[in-house]
Amino acid sequence: MYQHSDSVDTHSEIVHQKLWGCLREYYVTGGMPHVLSTYLTYRDDPVDAMQRARDVQKKLIAGYNNDFAKHSGKTNSMHIVSVFENVPVQLSTNLDGSVRRYRFKGVIPRKKGYAELQGPIDWLEKAGLILKVKVCKKAQIPLESFCSNNMFKLFLFDVGLLGCMLELPVNLIYSQDYGTPKGYFAENFVAQEFTASGLSKLYSWTQGTSEIEFLRVIDEVLVPVEVKSGTRTQAKSLRQYMLKYSPQRAVKISAKPLNRQKGKVLQNYPLYLAAKL
Repeated sequence: MYQHSDSVDTHSEIVHQKLWGCLREYYVTGGMPHVLSTYLTYRDDPVDAMQRARDVQKKLIAGYNNDFAKHSGKTNSMHIVSVFENVPVQLSTNLDGSVRRYRFKGVIPRKKGYAELQGPIDWLEKAGLILKVKVCKKAQIPLESFCSNNMFKLFLFDVGLLGCMLELPVNLIYSQDYGTPKGYFAENFVAQEFTASGLSKLYSWTQGTSEIEFLRVIDEVLVPVEVKSGTRTQAKSLRQYMLKYSPQRAVKISAKPLNRQKGKVLQNYPLYLAAKL
């Protein structure tokens, strides 16, 4: 049950656990229509349904790779494949904390900088297959003024395909038991949700060792958004940001239930409500 008073909005634990289970299913399936229809058809046997969904995902990825050569025009299709396949690999190397900026070296042989990878990256972004989050050096509106073209994070457009491309077993994704570095999965999901809610551009913030996963302009106010995959939500970077900028509002997204308290700067949202900020 959704619980509301004049000062606090919360979810009951029963509702939270139900919605959290749905999110874990979504982490496996993602949102591709054919994948979802396959999963729902066989859902009476969840283990079989998840594996059948994974089989469809594999075919979709193979289809994308085949289609790159047909639709990429002057951009080298092999370079597009290399960048597309490298995005999940780089995400999975983020062992703790926030996802780091995208690294160009080693993605395509003998190509080391942004200028050499810009074509494939732009092509994949325009095709909607990757999501770009620009990294701001200063948290101030307009955010675009404090970004560099060669500093950004890249995410996959579908979290279900992310697990498939990394060959993570579906049962481990569902049980959230694929090691401690699950933060990149949660961050990819939130990037998807923000994009699906209508944001055309995504931003983050970094300064020194402090990083905030997302910056949002909500009701003309700049809001830092910290993302955590679990219930352990200590956020050193968010504390540093709040000390430096004294924001009117800040948001922490995690595995904890909804907890919005009127008058408090910091509000807590569960991951499955990321699109509702």
